[in-house]
Amino acid sequence: MNALDSRKAASPAAIVIRWLPWLIGGFFFALYALTAAPSIAVLFDDSLEFQLVLPTLGIAHPTGYPLYTLLGGLWNLLLPAGNWAWRINLLSALAGAAAVSLVYLVTWRLASAPSPHTAHLSPLIPSLLAALTFGLIPVWWQQTTLAEVYALHNLLVVAILAVTLSLTEKTGGAFDRRMALLMLLIGLGLAHHRTTVLLFPGLAVYLLWSAPGLWRPRRAWWLWIAALLTPLLLYLYLPLRAAAGVSDLHGSYVNTWAGFWQHVLASGYTGFFGAVDLRPARTAGDWFQFFVAQIGWPALLLALLGLGALAAPSAARRGWVMLGIIAATNLIFALLYQVGDQEVFLLPTLLCAAIFAGGGAQLILRRLPRRAGWLAGALLLAAVLAGPGRGPAVNRSQDWAVHDYAVDMATVDFPPGSRVLGIEGEMTALRYMQLAEGLGQNALPAAADDPALRRQRVAEGIAAGAPVYLTRELEGIADLYSFTGAGPLVRVWPRGAAESDAPAHSLGLSLLDGAVSVTGYDLERLEWAGGPVLRLTLHWLPAAAIDRTLKVSLRLLQADGAPVLRPDGAPAVEDRFPLRQVAPSTAWPPGVAVADVHEIALPPALPAGARLQVILYDAATVEEVGRFEVTGVE
Repeated sequence: MNALDSRKAASPAAIVIRWLPWLIGGFFFALYALTAAPSIAVLFDDSLEFQLVLPTLGIAHPTGYPLYTLLGGLWNLLLPAGNWAWRINLLSALAGAAAVSLVYLVTWRLASAPSPHTAHLSPLIPSLLAALTFGLIPVWWQQTTLAEVYALHNLLVVAILAVTLSLTEKTGGAFDRRMALLMLLIGLGLAHHRTTVLLFPGLAVYLLWSAPGLWRPRRAWWLWIAALLTPLLLYLYLPLRAAAGVSDLHGSYVNTWAGFWQHVLASGYTGFFGAVDLRPARTAGDWFQFFVAQIGWPALLLALLGLGALAAPSAARRGWVMLGIIAATNLIFALLYQVGDQEVFLLPTLLCAAIFAGGGAQLILRRLPRRAGWLAGALLLAAVLAGPGRGPAVNRSQDWAVHDYAVDMATVDFPPGSRVLGIEGEMTALRYMQLAEGLGQNALPAAADDPALRRQRVAEGIAAGAPVYLTRELEGIADLYSFTGAGPLVRVWPRGAAESDAPAHSLGLSLLDGAVSVTGYDLERLEWAGGPVLRLTLHWLPAAAIDRTLKVSLRLLQADGAPVLRPDGAPAVEDRFPLRQVAPSTAWPPGVAVADVHEIALPPALPAGARLQVILYDAATVEEVGRFEVTGVE
């Protein structure tokens, strides 16, 4: 029978099995893409940086991540749909789906005996179980729905495992070429994330065990070395882009030989092994519960059972030992690395645990008759999918809050030469909107995480006569300047020189025996991507020094006075300090009007006759000092 006849004669089951890796990859790509964040979704994370750096081919923080940057820049060009951030989020979804597909293939190879192509129940169920276990791990799922380096890193990890396991099938020139491919993948891994080195102990044991003479010099070494080092040339991207005038967002990259190596080696991060400890306090029991929450009780028990493959005599034993060493090495590193997001460094360990869960299923199924194996396999898959313990599913598809905040900030009517001062994530969000959406072009973002530096820059801006805006409260300035609200920002003025427009609606509400009054208000409905928002601007006028710290409560009421409920069932209520707590009412100079902006999210549908109740009260005693209502808010 020729090859064509053989393909025609293939059973439907064999065809499905042959295409199953692609089907698994397609399923998980759809899952991750549908649950991916639709835009920027976090302020204080590397994700926001990558969503700006990759589309603009900038320079990322140490180690520079040149492979990820170049792939992301190309991906952004090839995918013209959606916004920049969503495209880069989708790159993580693609890399994540490919990684899950390779987990299936690696498990198939380990579970197959003697050939990895045997279409038998025993390798099919374990491989599918491992892929589903890993693909649904909450921490992994999170990384596939946002722009981050870990989806691509773990794709390279599992690709390295797959190629390493395939070496035993090759001899002569075919072995040399496959080794060259392995070295190329390792080089790509090192050009992306330096924790690729944590694979080396496991790879070394496997290679020396499988090919005892591999350490002896041979002509093929030159090919292997070239394959390993060639991807590292991608780091030349950093000095080349710096020479073109590009800087990293922190402004820390110095385009010198010493600066290059400091950036590439991330030498400034070594403090996380001792001097700086940002880890959340976790006991051994906490870590155990963490692993349960990632893969669930059934898969965890199967993984523990699968550890038996380390000692069981089989052709795949060397592969299982390699996985065990890699899992342990990454586990030790993650526990010692003193950062706040230790869990992402455990992903290779979790990946190995998922494959070990497949190994545990294999040990069970191989002891059962074929028909009973099908039933047991189906039960195991159901237990892994629906069993207890694993954390909730991830869905960022409606995470618009940070995007809306950034749009709100960037659409402030900035006068030319405006300076916006905030912490790094906030300023990166503003830069993103300037470059990706063309908003806020009159503003100059200035990141300053240190409050003392922000105070200094406020003073410099005011002295230079520039419009200065703050994103958040800043101690020590309330009595030095005057302030007005501007969307989500607060504008800083010289003391007593604040300017604001007259209110659209007059009110004349006198408070505290005439010490201060609310002269009027402005009302605006904003249609943000995450849902409608009602913006209320209060116009205060102090007539004398105020001896109380006032606070504002916004409450949406139905026509009968009952509270309007949000979709989660909670009342639609917002309590906020004036001027976003930049300057309390006790610091307001008499005679200077204060425009004060507040916002409250509206439910998707407001009932007829809904109104906004505004209660003004003393923050210390909660004593009400005045109230009024605004109708027609629907």
